[in-house]
Amino acid sequence: MGMVNRRRIAGNTLLLYLRMGLIMIISLYASRVVLDVLGETDFGLYNVIGGIVVTFAFLNSVMNAACNRYYSIELGRGDYQALHKVFGVNIIIFAVIALIILVLSETVGLWILERKMNIPSDRMNAARWVYQLSIFSFLAGVLAIPFKAIITAKEKMKVYAYCSIVEAVLKLGAVFLLAVSPIDKLIFYAALMLLVSVLTNAFYPFYCYRFYEECRGRAEWNRELGREIIGFNGWGVIGSMATIGRNQGINILLNMFYGPAVNAARGVANIVYFNIYQFVQNYVIAVNPQVVKAYAAGEREDMMKLVFQTSKLAYFLLFVVVLPLILEVNQVLDLWLVEVPAHAAAFTIYLLAAALVDSMHHPLYYAVQATGKVKWYNILVGSSQLMVLILSYVILKLAKVEPELIFQLVLIFSVIAQILRIIIAGKYVQMNIGQYLLKVLLPVVLVSLVSPVLPWLVVRSMEPSLGRLFITVGVSIAVVGVAVLLIGLDREERRNLMIFIKGNGREQV
Repeated sequence: MGMVNRRRIAGNTLLLYLRMGLIMIISLYASRVVLDVLGETDFGLYNVIGGIVVTFAFLNSVMNAACNRYYSIELGRGDYQALHKVFGVNIIIFAVIALIILVLSETVGLWILERKMNIPSDRMNAARWVYQLSIFSFLAGVLAIPFKAIITAKEKMKVYAYCSIVEAVLKLGAVFLLAVSPIDKLIFYAALMLLVSVLTNAFYPFYCYRFYEECRGRAEWNRELGREIIGFNGWGVIGSMATIGRNQGINILLNMFYGPAVNAARGVANIVYFNIYQFVQNYVIAVNPQVVKAYAAGEREDMMKLVFQTSKLAYFLLFVVVLPLILEVNQVLDLWLVEVPAHAAAFTIYLLAAALVDSMHHPLYYAVQATGKVKWYNILVGSSQLMVLILSYVILKLAKVEPELIFQLVLIFSVIAQILRIIIAGKYVQMNIGQYLLKVLLPVVLVSLVSPVLPWLVVRSMEPSLGRLFITVGVSIAVVGVAVLLIGLDREERRNLMIFIKGNGREQV
């Protein structure tokens, strides 16, 4: 298959998975220590106020993909002069975006913090500090996006992986420094997170200026290109901002109606969600440039085959991890945390179920994005995300309900959003929806129905213990693996998987 380099995707994915494994271990251990040191109230406050930094992952992913699209198009054409022009325009655009975010944060965001948040009076000053420090952590990430995107467009995943590992190690060091904090621990932790963000995000421009000639020189504005990229990026920003608005809005609603303790439960669930979801993110980061380059080269059939396979495999890669975690969520949280906040287990289950649904959306988005027709994709999908927030607020104002209801709505609207994505891809990419249902959704549903039976019987037949946890994990991996091999993959995919496992040099998967 011409432009689609399957071996490179596999190699980059493996590298990103190794990086993810180390980062996940560090992150989960660091979260345990932070919750224990800060306490439930301060941990909850950090997650509702400083959560903007965590939620940045969504904006980062979408904006990175938007930049990646233009870089990959020019790389696919081999036009490095045009690549330099696109890079310069992106630098200017993201500087303006950072300025707009700063203005909104210091006006609307500050008003919400001061007037709407449920914060103990003795922690208000700390909350203000955390908010300001988190804004600048966020902005450091925004300004680094054009540089990160060109690294991933060139498929230099080793650089991306190493920098991410350094970032995780620095965050772990920050956690240990909490024990000797000379000031308020919550403020000190937010300050350390800002320092880590600035240091790691400063590396990307340094690397790009050092090794990529197209990143050197003065950034110049091109009106026609700038208008096109702003239009394209603008819709992507709107879509990602809808997701950020939903996530941060949920944090604010939980704080307004239930208090910081429930924010702590949400924080725990979010940590699990973001760490586990990296299984998908790492895979699709490696695939994205190949999708766009195939489109740029006019290889539509190869692109659609890659989109179908990636959608299905992304789900399976996540499902093999999520299944045992959902079945043993209480045990896992008890082993991980010193004190498990109330509602944390239920929040985690609903978010992981939503993650499974969301795992299939990236390839569809990249295919639509390659065409440049992203307006209605972002409007419709973004609106479905914001409906969670609107409905949650209305329900909470009218009735006293358990906070789990909000996360049930998250799951329901994740399904609705995926339906919208399939319809939009059918329209703009001329994707055969019937083939998508047959080749992607049917195998996914069958594997999801068959796989849980045996692990669930293990959980039902044994008392909670470390031994049961290991057995559940082992049985889950085995049955999912067999189900994927027999039901999830078609004949060609099974044959090519065997070729890949045997180390054959062929580039077809």
